[in-house]
Amino acid sequence: MVQATRLLVISFCMVFFCLALAGNAAAVEIYNGSITTGDGYQLNNFVIDVTDAFPSADSASFYVYENGDEVDSFLINEGDTYEFDFEDDAEVTVGLVSVSSGTLPVVRVSIAVTNYRVSDLFESDVIDGGHEYAVYSGTPELEIIKSVDKSEIDVGEVVRVTVTVENTGDDDAVDVVFSDPQQAKFILVDNILGDPGKIDVEDGASPKKIYVYDLKATEAGTFSLNPVTASFTNEAGLDFAEASSNSPTVIVNAGEDLVNADLEFTTTLDKYTVNRNEEIQGTITVKNNGDAPATAVTVDIIVPDGLEFQGGSDVEVISGIPTIYLESFGVQQEKEFTFTLKAAEIGTYTLSMENSYLFDNGVDTQLEEVTSEIVTNKIYVAEGEYDYLFEQPIYVYVLPILIIGAIAGWIYYRHKQYKF
Repeated sequence: MVQATRLLVISFCMVFFCLALAGNAAAVEIYNGSITTGDGYQLNNFVIDVTDAFPSADSASFYVYENGDEVDSFLINEGDTYEFDFEDDAEVTVGLVSVSSGTLPVVRVSIAVTNYRVSDLFESDVIDGGHEYAVYSGTPELEIIKSVDKSEIDVGEVVRVTVTVENTGDDDAVDVVFSDPQQAKFILVDNILGDPGKIDVEDGASPKKIYVYDLKATEAGTFSLNPVTASFTNEAGLDFAEASSNSPTVIVNAGEDLVNADLEFTTTLDKYTVNRNEEIQGTITVKNNGDAPATAVTVDIIVPDGLEFQGGSDVEVISGIPTIYLESFGVQQEKEFTFTLKAAEIGTYTLSMENSYLFDNGVDTQLEEVTSEIVTNKIYVAEGEYDYLFEQPIYVYVLPILIIGAIAGWIYYRHKQYKF
Protein backbone atom coordinates (compact mmCIF):
# COMPACT_ATOMS: atom_id res chain seq x y z
CA MET A 1 0.00 0.00 0.00
CA VAL A 2 2.82 2.37 0.93
CA GLN A 3 4.69 1.58 -2.30
CA ALA A 4 1.55 2.22 -4.36
CA THR A 5 1.04 5.62 -2.68
CA ARG A 6 4.68 6.56 -3.24
CA LEU A 7 4.42 5.55 -6.91
CA LEU A 8 1.29 7.68 -7.30
CA VAL A 9 3.00 10.75 -5.81
CA ILE A 10 6.06 10.31 -8.06
CA SER A 11 3.84 9.93 -11.12
CA PHE A 12 1.88 13.05 -10.24
CA CYS A 13 5.10 15.06 -9.85
CA MET A 14 6.38 13.87 -13.23
CA VAL A 15 3.13 14.80 -14.94
CA PHE A 16 3.17 18.23 -13.29
CA PHE A 17 6.81 18.77 -14.37
CA CYS A 18 6.02 17.83 -17.96
CA LEU A 19 3.02 20.15 -18.02
CA ALA A 20 5.18 22.95 -16.68
CA LEU A 21 7.75 22.40 -19.41
CA ALA A 22 5.04 22.25 -22.04
CA GLY A 23 3.49 25.45 -20.71
CA ASN A 24 6.82 27.23 -20.91
CA ALA A 25 7.28 26.17 -24.54
CA ALA A 26 3.68 26.87 -25.61
CA ALA A 27 2.88 29.88 -27.79
CA VAL A 28 1.37 32.84 -25.91
CA GLU A 29 -0.56 35.43 -27.88
CA ILE A 30 0.71 38.90 -27.08
CA TYR A 31 -1.42 40.94 -29.44
CA ASN A 32 -4.47 40.49 -31.63
CA GLY A 33 -5.53 43.74 -33.23
CA SER A 34 -5.20 46.25 -36.02
CA ILE A 35 -2.07 48.01 -37.26
CA THR A 36 -2.13 50.72 -39.93
CA THR A 37 0.31 50.55 -42.80
CA GLY A 38 3.47 52.44 -41.86
CA ASP A 39 3.11 51.64 -38.17
CA GLY A 40 4.60 48.70 -36.30
CA TYR A 41 4.49 46.58 -33.19
CA GLN A 42 7.39 46.54 -30.69
CA LEU A 43 8.44 43.54 -28.61
CA ASN A 44 11.39 44.59 -26.45
CA ASN A 45 14.07 45.67 -28.94
CA PHE A 46 12.30 44.11 -31.96
CA VAL A 47 9.83 46.06 -34.12
CA ILE A 48 7.54 44.45 -36.71
CA ASP A 49 6.71 47.13 -39.30
CA VAL A 50 3.70 46.83 -41.61
CA THR A 51 5.28 48.12 -44.81
CA ASP A 52 2.53 47.36 -47.36
CA ALA A 53 -0.99 45.95 -47.34
CA PHE A 54 -2.81 44.56 -50.40
CA PRO A 55 -6.57 44.27 -49.74
CA SER A 56 -7.26 42.96 -53.22
CA ALA A 57 -4.73 40.17 -52.73
CA ASP A 58 -5.54 39.56 -49.03
CA SER A 59 -1.87 39.86 -48.21
CA ALA A 60 0.61 42.16 -46.47
CA SER A 61 4.35 42.62 -46.25
CA PHE A 62 6.34 43.07 -43.01
CA TYR A 63 9.87 44.08 -42.06
CA VAL A 64 11.51 43.09 -38.74
CA TYR A 65 14.04 45.39 -37.02
CA GLU A 66 16.26 44.77 -34.03
CA ASN A 67 17.61 47.89 -32.33
CA GLY A 68 16.74 49.81 -35.52
CA ASP A 69 18.57 47.44 -37.88
CA GLU A 70 16.63 45.32 -40.39
CA VAL A 71 16.98 41.60 -39.63
CA ASP A 72 14.08 39.98 -41.59
CA SER A 73 11.18 40.59 -43.99
CA PHE A 74 8.26 38.52 -45.23
CA LEU A 75 5.01 38.58 -47.20
CA ILE A 76 2.06 36.50 -45.98
CA ASN A 77 -1.56 35.95 -46.97
CA GLU A 78 -4.63 35.98 -44.76
CA GLY A 79 -4.66 32.88 -42.56
CA ASP A 80 -0.91 32.31 -42.93
CA THR A 81 1.81 32.80 -40.31
CA TYR A 82 5.50 33.59 -40.25
CA GLU A 83 8.09 32.87 -37.54
CA PHE A 84 11.36 34.63 -36.74
CA ASP A 85 13.96 34.25 -34.00
CA PHE A 86 13.47 36.34 -30.87
CA GLU A 87 15.62 36.66 -27.76
CA ASP A 88 17.57 33.61 -26.60
CA ASP A 89 15.77 30.51 -28.00
CA ALA A 90 12.36 32.15 -28.26
CA GLU A 91 10.40 32.66 -31.49
CA VAL A 92 7.78 35.17 -32.57
CA THR A 93 4.88 34.06 -34.76
CA VAL A 94 3.05 36.67 -36.85
CA GLY A 95 -0.32 35.66 -38.29
CA LEU A 96 -2.28 37.74 -40.81
CA VAL A 97 -5.96 37.69 -39.78
CA SER A 98 -7.37 40.16 -42.31
CA VAL A 99 -6.58 43.11 -44.57
CA SER A 100 -8.98 46.03 -45.00
CA SER A 101 -8.81 49.09 -47.25
CA GLY A 102 -9.18 52.73 -46.29
CA THR A 103 -7.25 55.98 -46.43
CA LEU A 104 -4.36 53.79 -45.35
CA PRO A 105 -4.80 50.03 -45.51
CA VAL A 106 -5.14 48.34 -42.12
CA VAL A 107 -4.12 44.82 -41.23
CA ARG A 108 -5.35 42.72 -38.34
CA VAL A 109 -2.58 40.53 -36.97
CA SER A 110 -2.00 38.00 -34.27
CA ILE A 111 1.41 38.12 -32.60
CA ALA A 112 2.54 35.30 -30.28
CA VAL A 113 5.79 34.28 -28.58
CA THR A 114 7.00 30.75 -28.00
CA ASN A 115 9.43 29.49 -25.36
CA TYR A 116 9.48 32.85 -23.60
CA ARG A 117 8.35 34.16 -20.22
CA VAL A 118 5.85 36.93 -20.88
CA SER A 119 6.83 38.73 -17.63
CA ASP A 120 10.26 39.39 -19.21
CA LEU A 121 8.69 41.64 -21.86
CA PHE A 122 9.50 45.24 -20.97
CA GLU A 123 7.98 46.64 -24.18
CA SER A 124 4.89 45.33 -26.00
CA ASP A 125 2.84 47.90 -27.87
CA VAL A 126 1.88 49.42 -31.22
CA ILE A 127 4.42 52.02 -32.41
CA ASP A 128 3.08 54.89 -34.51
CA GLY A 129 5.49 55.47 -37.37
CA GLY A 130 7.20 52.11 -36.98
CA HIS A 131 10.76 51.33 -35.95
CA GLU A 132 12.04 54.86 -36.48
CA TYR A 133 10.03 56.03 -33.46
CA ALA A 134 10.75 53.10 -31.20
CA VAL A 135 12.77 53.47 -27.99
CA TYR A 136 15.25 50.63 -27.64
CA SER A 137 16.67 49.21 -24.46
CA GLY A 138 20.43 49.20 -24.15
CA THR A 139 22.80 48.69 -21.21
CA PRO A 140 24.31 51.80 -19.67
CA GLU A 141 27.59 51.19 -17.85
CA LEU A 142 28.66 53.95 -15.50
CA GLU A 143 32.33 54.27 -14.59
CA ILE A 144 32.61 56.50 -11.52
CA ILE A 145 36.06 57.69 -10.46
CA LYS A 146 36.75 59.39 -7.11
CA SER A 147 40.13 61.12 -6.89
CA VAL A 148 42.01 63.39 -4.47
CA ASP A 149 44.54 66.11 -5.24
CA LYS A 150 46.95 64.76 -2.58
CA SER A 151 47.15 61.48 -0.74
CA GLU A 152 48.99 62.68 2.39
CA ILE A 153 48.14 65.72 4.52
CA ASP A 154 48.37 66.94 8.13
CA VAL A 155 45.51 67.32 10.56
CA GLY A 156 43.77 70.61 9.81
CA GLU A 157 44.84 70.64 6.15
CA VAL A 158 42.45 70.37 3.21
CA VAL A 159 42.19 67.74 0.47
CA ARG A 160 40.19 68.38 -2.71
CA VAL A 161 37.94 65.53 -3.85
CA THR A 162 36.79 65.22 -7.47
CA VAL A 163 34.21 62.69 -8.71
CA THR A 164 33.68 62.06 -12.44
CA VAL A 165 31.35 59.73 -14.31
CA GLU A 166 31.50 58.27 -17.82
CA ASN A 167 28.96 56.06 -19.57
CA THR A 168 30.80 53.32 -21.45
CA GLY A 169 27.64 51.33 -22.28
CA ASP A 170 25.41 51.31 -25.36
CA ASP A 171 22.47 53.28 -23.96
CA ASP A 172 21.91 56.49 -22.06
CA ALA A 173 21.74 56.29 -18.26
CA VAL A 174 18.52 58.08 -17.30
CA ASP A 175 17.46 59.61 -13.98
CA VAL A 176 20.87 59.02 -12.42
CA VAL A 177 20.93 59.75 -8.68
CA PHE A 178 24.33 59.93 -6.99
CA SER A 179 25.04 59.33 -3.31
CA ASP A 180 28.26 60.43 -1.59
CA PRO A 181 28.11 59.65 2.17
CA GLN A 182 29.58 62.10 4.67
CA GLN A 183 33.20 61.26 5.45
CA ALA A 184 34.06 60.52 9.08
CA LYS A 185 37.05 62.39 10.58
CA PHE A 186 36.76 65.07 7.88
CA ILE A 187 34.79 68.32 7.69
CA LEU A 188 33.27 69.66 4.45
CA VAL A 189 34.65 73.19 4.14
CA ASP A 190 33.76 74.06 0.53
CA ASN A 191 31.21 72.40 -1.76
CA ILE A 192 32.36 73.75 -5.13
CA LEU A 193 29.90 72.07 -7.54
CA GLY A 194 27.04 71.37 -5.15
CA ASP A 195 24.55 68.52 -5.38
CA PRO A 196 24.14 67.33 -9.00
CA GLY A 197 20.55 66.18 -8.42
CA LYS A 198 18.90 63.79 -10.89
CA ILE A 199 20.69 63.85 -14.26
CA ASP A 200 21.11 61.83 -17.48
CA VAL A 201 24.49 60.51 -18.59
CA GLU A 202 24.67 59.88 -22.34
CA ASP A 203 26.61 56.96 -23.69
CA GLY A 204 29.78 57.89 -25.53
CA ALA A 205 29.94 61.38 -23.99
CA SER A 206 33.07 62.76 -22.35
CA PRO A 207 33.57 62.18 -18.62
CA LYS A 208 31.45 64.56 -16.54
CA LYS A 209 32.36 66.10 -13.18
CA ILE A 210 29.74 65.30 -10.57
CA TYR A 211 31.30 66.46 -7.30
CA VAL A 212 34.15 68.79 -6.45
CA TYR A 213 34.60 69.68 -2.78
CA ASP A 214 37.22 70.32 -0.10
CA LEU A 215 37.54 68.24 3.08
CA LYS A 216 39.51 69.27 6.17
CA ALA A 217 41.09 66.45 8.18
CA THR A 218 40.32 66.45 11.91
CA GLU A 219 42.15 63.36 13.11
CA ALA A 220 45.39 61.56 12.31
CA GLY A 221 45.23 58.15 10.63
CA THR A 222 44.86 56.37 7.30
CA PHE A 223 41.40 56.69 5.77
CA SER A 224 39.69 55.15 2.74
CA LEU A 225 37.16 57.66 1.42
CA ASN A 226 33.61 56.41 1.06
CA PRO A 227 32.71 55.29 -2.49
CA VAL A 228 30.16 57.23 -4.51
CA THR A 229 27.19 55.15 -5.70
CA ALA A 230 24.64 55.81 -8.45
CA SER A 231 21.21 54.37 -9.24
CA PHE A 232 19.83 54.72 -12.78
CA THR A 233 17.64 53.34 -15.57
CA ASN A 234 18.03 53.19 -19.34
CA GLU A 235 15.87 54.99 -21.90
CA ALA A 236 13.35 52.16 -21.80
CA GLY A 237 12.93 52.63 -18.05
CA LEU A 238 14.68 49.42 -16.99
CA ASP A 239 16.45 49.50 -13.63
CA PHE A 240 20.07 48.39 -13.31
CA ALA A 241 22.28 47.49 -10.38
CA GLU A 242 23.94 50.41 -8.58
CA ALA A 243 27.27 51.59 -9.89
CA SER A 244 30.02 52.32 -7.38
CA SER A 245 33.27 54.27 -7.46
CA ASN A 246 36.70 53.46 -6.10
CA SER A 247 37.79 54.45 -2.55
CA PRO A 248 40.98 56.56 -2.61
CA THR A 249 43.18 56.48 0.50
CA VAL A 250 44.29 59.59 2.39
CA ILE A 251 47.04 59.50 5.03
CA VAL A 252 46.58 62.17 7.71
CA ASN A 253 49.53 63.06 9.92
CA ALA A 254 49.26 64.80 13.28
CA GLY A 255 49.72 68.50 12.55
CA GLU A 256 51.53 71.12 14.59
CA ASP A 257 48.38 73.25 14.88
CA LEU A 258 46.54 70.58 16.88
CA VAL A 259 46.26 71.57 20.57
CA ASN A 260 45.23 69.49 23.53
CA ALA A 261 44.06 70.02 27.09
CA ASP A 262 45.67 67.40 29.34
CA LEU A 263 44.21 67.53 32.84
CA GLU A 264 45.91 65.55 35.58
CA PHE A 265 43.73 64.56 38.56
CA THR A 266 45.26 63.27 41.83
CA THR A 267 43.60 62.41 45.13
CA THR A 268 45.40 61.98 48.47
CA LEU A 269 44.08 61.20 51.95
CA ASP A 270 45.77 62.10 55.23
CA LYS A 271 45.32 58.53 56.52
CA TYR A 272 44.06 55.20 55.26
CA THR A 273 43.58 53.44 58.61
CA VAL A 274 41.15 55.08 61.02
CA ASN A 275 38.87 54.22 63.90
CA ARG A 276 35.14 54.41 63.57
CA ASN A 277 33.71 57.94 63.96
CA GLU A 278 37.10 59.50 63.15
CA GLU A 279 37.49 61.94 60.26
CA ILE A 280 39.59 61.65 57.10
CA GLN A 281 40.96 64.72 55.33
CA GLY A 282 41.23 64.47 51.52
CA THR A 283 42.84 66.63 48.85
CA ILE A 284 42.04 66.64 45.11
CA THR A 285 44.57 68.34 42.83
CA VAL A 286 43.71 69.35 39.25
CA LYS A 287 46.49 70.46 36.89
CA ASN A 288 46.38 71.26 33.16
CA ASN A 289 49.56 69.95 31.54
CA GLY A 290 48.31 70.61 27.99
CA ASP A 291 48.50 73.57 25.63
CA ALA A 292 44.76 74.34 25.46
CA PRO A 293 42.31 75.48 28.15
CA ALA A 294 39.61 73.12 29.39
CA THR A 295 35.95 73.84 30.07
CA ALA A 296 33.18 72.16 32.06
CA VAL A 297 35.68 70.42 34.35
CA THR A 298 33.75 68.05 36.61
CA VAL A 299 34.90 65.80 39.47
CA ASP A 300 32.28 63.57 41.09
CA ILE A 301 33.37 62.11 44.45
CA ILE A 302 31.73 58.70 44.79
CA VAL A 303 31.50 58.04 48.54
CA PRO A 304 30.77 54.39 49.46
CA ASP A 305 28.32 53.35 52.15
CA GLY A 306 30.17 53.27 55.46
CA LEU A 307 31.83 56.64 54.86
CA GLU A 308 30.03 59.97 55.17
CA PHE A 309 30.84 63.21 53.35
CA GLN A 310 31.17 66.06 55.86
CA GLY A 311 31.93 68.96 53.49
CA GLY A 312 34.75 70.57 51.55
CA SER A 313 36.12 73.66 49.88
CA ASP A 314 34.33 74.48 46.56
CA VAL A 315 32.61 71.09 46.75
CA GLU A 316 28.84 71.12 46.22
CA VAL A 317 26.53 68.18 46.81
CA ILE A 318 24.46 67.68 43.62
CA SER A 319 21.83 64.92 43.58
CA GLY A 320 23.51 63.37 46.60
CA ILE A 321 26.99 63.34 45.01
CA PRO A 322 29.79 65.69 46.17
CA THR A 323 30.86 67.52 43.00
CA ILE A 324 33.61 69.91 41.96
CA TYR A 325 32.74 71.98 38.88
CA LEU A 326 34.92 74.50 37.05
CA GLU A 327 33.50 76.48 34.13
CA SER A 328 37.01 77.00 32.70
CA PHE A 329 40.53 75.88 33.53
CA GLY A 330 43.52 77.54 31.92
CA VAL A 331 46.77 76.21 30.49
CA GLN A 332 49.27 75.15 33.21
CA GLN A 333 46.74 76.12 35.88
CA GLU A 334 46.73 74.07 39.09
CA LYS A 335 44.20 74.05 41.91
CA GLU A 336 43.59 72.08 45.12
CA PHE A 337 40.29 71.15 46.72
CA THR A 338 39.93 69.73 50.24
CA PHE A 339 37.13 67.68 51.75
CA THR A 340 36.33 65.77 54.93
CA LEU A 341 34.94 62.26 55.37
CA LYS A 342 33.71 60.53 58.50
CA ALA A 343 34.32 56.83 59.06
CA ALA A 344 30.83 55.72 60.03
CA GLU A 345 31.09 51.92 59.79
CA ILE A 346 33.80 49.34 60.34
CA GLY A 347 35.05 47.89 57.07
CA THR A 348 37.36 48.31 54.06
CA TYR A 349 36.51 50.94 51.46
CA THR A 350 37.84 52.71 48.38
CA LEU A 351 36.98 56.22 47.26
CA SER A 352 36.58 56.91 43.53
CA MET A 353 36.52 60.15 41.53
CA GLU A 354 34.82 60.33 38.11
CA ASN A 355 36.39 63.14 36.06
CA SER A 356 35.41 64.79 32.77
CA TYR A 357 36.23 67.94 30.79
CA LEU A 358 35.91 69.51 27.33
CA PHE A 359 38.42 71.35 25.13
CA ASP A 360 38.84 72.81 21.64
CA ASN A 361 41.68 71.15 19.72
CA GLY A 362 41.78 73.97 17.17
CA VAL A 363 40.58 71.77 14.29
CA ASP A 364 37.27 70.11 15.03
CA THR A 365 34.05 72.08 14.99
CA GLN A 366 32.90 70.26 18.14
CA LEU A 367 34.62 70.19 21.51
CA GLU A 368 36.57 67.10 22.46
CA GLU A 369 35.40 65.30 25.62
CA VAL A 370 37.74 63.42 27.96
CA THR A 371 36.63 61.20 30.84
CA SER A 372 38.62 59.30 33.47
CA GLU A 373 38.30 57.66 36.86
CA ILE A 374 40.61 57.60 39.89
CA VAL A 375 40.35 55.07 42.71
CA THR A 376 42.17 55.60 46.01
CA ASN A 377 44.03 53.00 48.02
CA LYS A 378 41.99 50.96 50.47
CA ILE A 379 40.67 52.71 53.56
CA TYR A 380 40.50 50.53 56.68
CA VAL A 381 38.02 51.53 59.38
CA ALA A 382 38.63 49.77 62.73
CA GLU A 383 36.75 49.66 65.99
CA GLY A 384 36.82 52.92 67.97
CA GLU A 385 38.43 53.38 71.41
CA TYR A 386 35.10 53.30 73.32
CA ASP A 387 33.16 51.13 70.88
CA TYR A 388 33.27 48.21 73.36
CA LEU A 389 31.03 50.15 75.73
CA PHE A 390 28.24 50.09 73.18
CA GLU A 391 28.66 46.41 72.44
CA GLN A 392 27.56 45.21 76.03
CA PRO A 393 23.95 44.12 76.68
CA ILE A 394 21.76 46.92 77.98
CA TYR A 395 21.16 45.28 81.34
CA VAL A 396 24.89 45.58 82.08
CA TYR A 397 24.38 49.36 82.23
CA VAL A 398 20.80 49.55 83.50
CA LEU A 399 21.14 47.18 86.54
CA PRO A 400 23.96 49.12 88.31
CA ILE A 401 22.11 52.35 87.71
CA LEU A 402 18.97 50.90 89.27
CA ILE A 403 20.93 49.62 92.30
CA ILE A 404 22.69 52.94 92.78
CA GLY A 405 19.39 54.75 92.42
CA ALA A 406 17.74 52.50 95.02
CA ILE A 407 20.57 53.01 97.50
CA ALA A 408 20.50 56.77 96.99
CA GLY A 409 16.74 56.79 97.50
CA TRP A 410 16.99 54.76 100.74
CA ILE A 411 19.69 57.06 102.14
CA TYR A 412 17.62 60.10 101.30
CA TYR A 413 14.58 58.55 102.97
CA ARG A 414 16.50 57.74 106.16
CA HIS A 415 17.98 61.17 106.15
CA LYS A 416 14.52 62.69 106.13
CA GLN A 417 13.51 60.48 109.13
CA TYR A 418 16.44 61.44 111.35
CA LYS A 419 15.97 65.07 110.47
CA PHE A 420 12.69 65.17 112.36
